[in-house]
Order: sequence, then C-alpha cells, then structure tokens
Amino acid sequence: MGRTPIYTRVYNQLRYQILSGELPIGSHLPPERKLAARLGVSRNTVVRAYAELEVEGFIAGKMGSGRYVEALPPAPALSRIHWSSQHNYTHLHAAPPHMAELLAITDTYPDTINFAHGDGGKHTLVTSGFPAYVKSAADQINSYFFTSVQGFPLLREQLVRWMGFEQVSSPEQVCVTSGSQEGLYLITSMLARPGDCIVTEMPTYFGSLQLFQSLGIQVIPVPLDQEGMKTDILEGILGRYRPRFIYTVPTFHNPTGYTLSLVRRKHLLSLSEHYGIPVVEDDAYRHLHLDTPPPPALKALDQAGHVIYLNTLSKLLFPGLRIGWIAANQHFIQLVRRLKELSISTNMLGQIALANYLKADALTPHLARSRNLYRQQAEVMEAHLQPLTALGLQYEKAAGGFYFWVSLPEGVEARKLMQTCRQKGVSFTCGDMFLLRHAEQPYIRLCFTHEPPSQIERGMSIISEILTRQKEEA
Repeated sequence: MGRTPIYTRVYNQLRYQILSGELPIGSHLPPERKLAARLGVSRNTVVRAYAELEVEGFIAGKMGSGRYVEALPPAPALSRIHWSSQHNYTHLHAAPPHMAELLAITDTYPDTINFAHGDGGKHTLVTSGFPAYVKSAADQINSYFFTSVQGFPLLREQLVRWMGFEQVSSPEQVCVTSGSQEGLYLITSMLARPGDCIVTEMPTYFGSLQLFQSLGIQVIPVPLDQEGMKTDILEGILGRYRPRFIYTVPTFHNPTGYTLSLVRRKHLLSLSEHYGIPVVEDDAYRHLHLDTPPPPALKALDQAGHVIYLNTLSKLLFPGLRIGWIAANQHFIQLVRRLKELSISTNMLGQIALANYLKADALTPHLARSRNLYRQQAEVMEAHLQPLTALGLQYEKAAGGFYFWVSLPEGVEARKLMQTCRQKGVSFTCGDMFLLRHAEQPYIRLCFTHEPPSQIERGMSIISEILTRQKEEA
C-alpha cells in the first residue's frame, strides 16, 4: 500500500468505479463488513472511505437498506467577471481545462516526443496531396466568397457519396461544421438545456465532457469493455433517467480503442427506438482500421431515424482542417442550420478544396498509405509495451484509431509517471482526463500515430525505463 493511507486507497478505488460507470448510479454498495472482508482491510477503513464519498455526494445512505451510488452533483457555475466598467457574466459552467492543457504541450515542451496529441502527425498532410487542392481552391475563392450556412453544395454532395448510407441520400440531410466539436455543440444546444442529463460511455473523449459540463449538462456514465458500451447497464439508466440523448464513439473509441460489437449496436438502436431517445454517433475513426474493417456505423443500421451522425475529415488529413459535418433527418438539419447562422459560414477555402479532393477520389489512396504507416507505428509501440506486461502492465492490441489505452502496474501512479516522463522529453495523457472528475486511476493514453517510428522507439524506451524504475520503488 506504500505511504498512502489504506482508507484513501479504498476511497480512490470506489471513486474511480463510480466516475467510470463501473458502479452505475443507483447501485447498491456492499455492507461495510462484507466489503472489508473482500478487500482484506478493517471495517473502520471502509467506514472512513464511505464517509468521504458521502461528503462529496457520490453515495448516500438509505435507512434500512444501506448505501447507494448517487447522481453526480452538477459542476458549480463560474463567478461573475468584472472588466473595469464592463459588467457581464458567463453562462458557461466550470469544466476541467483539459483541452487547453493538451494544446499547450507543444508550446511548453516544443521538443517533446508527443504521444499526447490525437492526430496523424505532419506526414498526413505531406503525403495526402491535399495542399495542391487548397492552392487550386484559392483560385476559385473569388467566385464563392460565401456559401450556404449549411455548407458548400458540392461538398455536401460528396459527403453523401463518401458516407454511402441509404439513410442519408440527399445533401439536404447534411450540415457542414467547423470540425466535429462545433457539430457536437450545435447538436447539444438543440437537444438539451442546462440541468438536463445525457448518457455516454466512460471513460470518453475529454473534449465532449468539457463541452457538456460547460453547458451545464449532467453526464451519466455507462461503463464499457472490449465490446464497447455495456448496453445491458444502459437499458436500466434509460428507463430511470430518460436522458436527452446518448452520445457514443462506437468505433475505435477514444481513449480506449474499443469497438462496439454488432450485437450491442443493434441492442443500442432497439433501446433508442423503445425509449424514444436520440443517439449521437461520433464516427471520426471509422476509416482508420489497421486490418479488419469495423461493423457498420450505427447510422447505417438506423431504421427509425433516431441516429444523429457526426464526423470529421480532420483525423484523416490534418487537425487544422477543422471541417466536419452532421447528418440527420432533414427537419433536424434545418433546425441546426438556423442555429449555425450565428457563425455565418464554415471556412470556404477548406470546403472547396475538400469537395474537389473527394470528387477526385484522392482520399482513398491516401487512407491506404496512412493505414500502412499507422500499422507500422502501432507495431513499434507495442514492441515496447509487451515486455512491460511482466511487471503487470496491461493493454489491448490496437485494431484501429490512434491510441493504446494502457493499464499501469500496481504501485505506478499515472500522474507521477507523466510528470517524470515530461521532464525527460516525452508527453502523454493520463486517464483521469477522460472522466467526469479527477480520480486516482491506473491508466494512460498513448497516441501511436503522431510521431515517426524512430521517435516512437526513442520515446517508448524512456517510458519503459522510468516505469520500470518506479515499479521497483513502489
């Protein structure tokens, strides 16, 4: 147990299980004596851990029936902002600044070996041939200074063709956005209001968590395993809470890399239809499989019209492209279009270039080249992870996407490992960034696509050396 008090270890374990959805809201906790016996600790240790969780609002006792997991209290609102004579206040709610932290890594540590960023690295732009289409689009821009708020018509036509869903047969079912993050903001603003709740698998992409929390939306976590979101647990949550929508990254999930099985996809859609709750499918990693293609998108299986599809080509080309899209029924798209009028239009130069790029079918060979490189990069990183399993490290073989989700050996602390590695020139993200609140937990996320193989070799050697030393000292 080291220097950390035993009750704190029990508290941290239970807190993580609640935040990750492993202990769903409403779960009955074991009696103090029973849990103490199971963990091999004293009853007083469990009593103290339970007391800490009750003070923080994670659990509550009910007379005669024990303790239960409570719905998490909403994040506190930010205080008023005073700028000399300008008096205003923000409607945003407090949320962890994870996005700012991640983007600041390059500025703070310019020479770092970067396993933190989730992108394909500089080579994706260089090898894509896309810059030539941008130059060509610049010659057209005078003719198309602005376009429809809904998006450049040719681009929407090409996106319909690229998706290939019979459920999305018209450009009028597509709205182009400034990346998938704006798309999620528009969808959330349409479907939910402060105080409403939504459901998502946990852990999940911190950008979505930050957005939901900033808008005052309560997030109800659902645990996931190697087959994706546990839809049997989801069913009980939907019946009890009736959330405004279900947000999911079902294919090569960020951060775990897991993919929702076909059986669970069908179950999820049947639950959506039964309870009348929309599903927001974030499908940014679909085309980044390393070997076997994933199951069909939820939207491709959607017979009830309940799935709102969200995607971006930034992951396939380069992050700075900032072009994504929403695909849904035409009525919903018209509502989104009205809300998007506030931003007038999405980057016109990028839209023209991307439309012509898709029309020329230039993305298909680029993806084939990218997959071959990503496969090589994943193999290099895994070659360094595999020997560490002897110390208790665990990971799943990457099937697609950008990430390895790594469970650290007992006694190795994620934050301590991260800080030491940064000092030695290697960056990655800790698993608590992907939870509702900070929690001591044994996970890190490693991106295998950002750095070239030679840098992966160097960076993983540093991580392996530091991790081994910290395990020996634990």
